[in-house]
Amino acid sequence: MHAIKRADHIMAMLEQNKVVMVADLSREMGVTEETVRKDLEKLEKQERLCRVHGGAYLNEGYGTETPVRVRSKILKEEKALIGRRSLELIREKDSIFLDCSTTALHMAKLLASWDKKMTLMTNSLGVAMEVMSNPSIRLVLFGGELNRDRVAFEGQSVLDEMKDTFIQKAFISSAGVSLEAGITDSTREEAEIRRQVIRQAKECILMADSTKIGRNGLYVVGGLEDIDTLVLDCSLEDIDQRFARDVRGRNVSVMDGKERKVKHAQDRKGG
Repeated sequence: MHAIKRADHIMAMLEQNKVVMVADLSREMGVTEETVRKDLEKLEKQERLCRVHGGAYLNEGYGTETPVRVRSKILKEEKALIGRRSLELIREKDSIFLDCSTTALHMAKLLASWDKKMTLMTNSLGVAMEVMSNPSIRLVLFGGELNRDRVAFEGQSVLDEMKDTFIQKAFISSAGVSLEAGITDSTREEAEIRRQVIRQAKECILMADSTKIGRNGLYVVGGLEDIDTLVLDCSLEDIDQRFARDVRGRNVSVMDGKERKVKHAQDRKGG
């Protein structure tokens, strides 16, 4: 298949499914996966799609605000790994918060069979539905106006409800995390909620796949100093050595796909 026809096929599949995978395109078009990756790279330079590991997605927003139904199909293995590693940080009777990220949704799927008592707070309808049948979990759902793209409640009522809570461990994701901007989001609503969560939490755990490192969203959530633990899908040094030095210099604990355990950060929130 000629390069132009391959590009047309890729964009047609994206218009239809919003997400394409390299392996699927290789099979459909009868070319190697390396050829598909080069095609995707060219289309990304033309700003027609956004590449991720193993595929690409159609970014229909102004930044990185992609609907959950699309994000849930991207980097599934990496997010599942981050979810499993994050689960290691939870102890019986903890009170935790899970945000509306698809990585948090992977955690919720694992918590559906959790057999120890705990309290789970969230503004994510998807997370709530995953754990609602588990009698060991006390579920607190912060309500407000439902954003159907993110399958989550947002707005001032959510922020007001959060102000009356104490969160031992907050598990959040973001559009990006970098040295120049810190933790950032692509929408004001998500950034406001995550900022409030950080204020209420004794410990903040940032879950980030490798595509988030060095990436900047439009709205600032907080600084690297607000993170107690960073959970990754690969080695931090393999992503960005300068970023790695800065994170470790701030005494942030790091959990990744290679390291089983790294020193715990000091509690910066007192108590």
